[in-house]
Amino acid sequence: MGEQGDAPHDFSRAVLQPVSGYQAVVGFLRREMALGRIQPGDRLPPERRLAEQLGVSRETLRQALRILEGSGQIVITRGASGGAIVQDAALDPRLIREEVRTRAAEIGALTEFREIVESGGAALAAARRTDADLEAMASAQSDLAAAITKAQSRVADTAFHLALAEASGNAFVRDAVEEARVRMFEPVDLMSFDFVKESSWHAHELILDAVRRGEAQAADEAMRAHLRTTRAEFTRVVEG
Repeated sequence: MGEQGDAPHDFSRAVLQPVSGYQAVVGFLRREMALGRIQPGDRLPPERRLAEQLGVSRETLRQALRILEGSGQIVITRGASGGAIVQDAALDPRLIREEVRTRAAEIGALTEFREIVESGGAALAAARRTDADLEAMASAQSDLAAAITKAQSRVADTAFHLALAEASGNAFVRDAVEEARVRMFEPVDLMSFDFVKESSWHAHELILDAVRRGEAQAADEAMRAHLRTTRAEFTRVVEG
């Protein structure tokens, strides 16, 4: 997690092509937050530099930052040492739960989609993974075990799933996994998901073990079981 004295985050490598319009800027920054690429405490680059990195005008950027400030996702301070600092926004859990309930069908469909894509990706990873891939997944597991906040748990969980998707050797799988995780976290990111660390860590260990052994069917089945459990736990939290 970043500190306010850290160097500003650099988006120049993250942005493959310029975004267009303030809403697209808001969407891009929220996506980076959802994936844990920028975290609470991180400082965004100075206005001029960030506008250049995103390929937008400074006025467009200011509009986007005002929206993020209004939603509590950043705090903007003035002065020589000021800037935009990412926050761990804390919204009313009752409002978040209500939003999730209204989108239950969409989230259910996303869970089904993830089961289809990520189980196949896990099977491919068992056949194609490299030592570097295994190291990346093991590192994410270590981070998850050491996590002490919900944000840290989410970042480590995401890192594992993306490392596994990368190990599949299929760019379409990797992109689909990333997009599905962003869509999944949009409505549920600020809910209480204390179960994530415990259940996810153990499920990941089963998946990683199968991938290490090169057993595609076992990796597929372990991922399916993981995502079915995730769906059941999600339903319990929403209905609780």
